[in-house]
Amino acid sequence: MTERIVSFVMSGGVGSRLWPLSREDNPKQFHDLSGDGSMLAKTLRRLTARPEGETPIFLIAAERHADRVHADLAGLELAGGGPLFEPTGRNTAAAVALATLRTLSEFGDSLVLVVPSDHEISTPRQFWQSVEAGTEAARSGRLVVFGIKPTQPETGYGYIEVAAESGGTFDVSRFVEKPDIETAQSYLKAGNFYWNTGIFLFRAVAMRDAFIAFQPDIWLATEAAYRAATSDLSGLYMPLELYAAIPSNSIDYAIMERAKDIAMVPAGFRWNDLGSWQSLLDVGPADDRGNVIIGDVVAIDCENSYIRSDGRLLSAIGMKDIAIVSTSDATFVAPVSHSQHVKKIVEQLEKSGRLETRFTPAHDRVIESGA
Repeated sequence: MTERIVSFVMSGGVGSRLWPLSREDNPKQFHDLSGDGSMLAKTLRRLTARPEGETPIFLIAAERHADRVHADLAGLELAGGGPLFEPTGRNTAAAVALATLRTLSEFGDSLVLVVPSDHEISTPRQFWQSVEAGTEAARSGRLVVFGIKPTQPETGYGYIEVAAESGGTFDVSRFVEKPDIETAQSYLKAGNFYWNTGIFLFRAVAMRDAFIAFQPDIWLATEAAYRAATSDLSGLYMPLELYAAIPSNSIDYAIMERAKDIAMVPAGFRWNDLGSWQSLLDVGPADDRGNVIIGDVVAIDCENSYIRSDGRLLSAIGMKDIAIVSTSDATFVAPVSHSQHVKKIVEQLEKSGRLETRFTPAHDRVIESGA
């Protein structure tokens, strides 16, 4: 019998690397970036596509996005799952602790799969084949991560260094944060580094024990918020004062960089985290000159550029390797090779108290939701 896998989608991110399109009130997981539905809806559909086995599907999302979440959940069979709403963001360690608590309380020591909501994975069958390949290691009590063999020296991803391999599963030596270009080139040449997809598989008790060993404050605070939660047909809601008390940390820093005997399964699916305008240029429908053109755009003599208008006419001449993204209240222009640095713009705007990083103009939201 195929083992139950309780699946959780983390949907609390802001996606500031895709500003000005992605903002606090309208982050990238709710955008249709490739023409076949929002990133969140596609992630949920991928999880429902497991060929066999019980797969309850839960969603961990910001309470302020509840209406958007319910719209994307419409018509999907979650097999007993549903949304868990965070009253405020506390990073991915809290989300994983919440997923573990929910699983233990409802399904016992089951396998847990945690995935981001905003990654492009275009091969659901291969996705589930890769997940199933990690179940034996997870069942034995190991925390399992999934890595992508690098195809170029990418500075926008975290890396996983691996050592010994057994039966298609590698031992993890260490996790490495986003490198500079020279370091990324050395990783590519070394051959034993993989991109970190941020997808995790584990037994609920194994993750609980890791939190108690390495981050008891996060575990206890999350448990207190979860125990005080209220539920109705729309989802589970936790008290703000208790959830806000959870220390904010990423699951990589809090647990994965500290735990021992972590296993990595090489992912057999096509993957892109769509975390930059460069990545959207890489996966978008390009014309014969390598441009991805979206919206009301006139482009002449442009090459290998991502040019997007979400409103008025945008015209460009002679652009090469450039990202131009225009909304009704902001425009971003940069070489696509520098598009990872858009967060610097966002940080400067936030320091100035500008609202363009947080709010999408109301008429833009209406246009998108009606598309």
